[in-house]
Amino acid sequence: MNNEQTEPLMKEKEDYNYHCFDSMMNSLFDLANELHDRLEEDEELTDAEAVFLRSFDIYVDSCCELDDLEGDDQ
Repeated sequence: MNNEQTEPLMKEKEDYNYHCFDSMMNSLFDLANELHDRLEEDEELTDAEAVFLRSFDIYVDSCCELDDLEGDDQ
């Protein structure tokens, strides 16, 4: 394959990967929101649900902090 043929294929793969990542993150956010709602209703979470929620909240917080740092640099 020459470069002209490879470039659109790579772009297509990249777009597909971004789409898959976005879909996965949307599902994780939906799950986290559902678990937060259950906590607000005083429902108990399983250990696995609690660990997921704690880990996901830390991930989101760290992403927000990185965004804040990048905003300060500009």
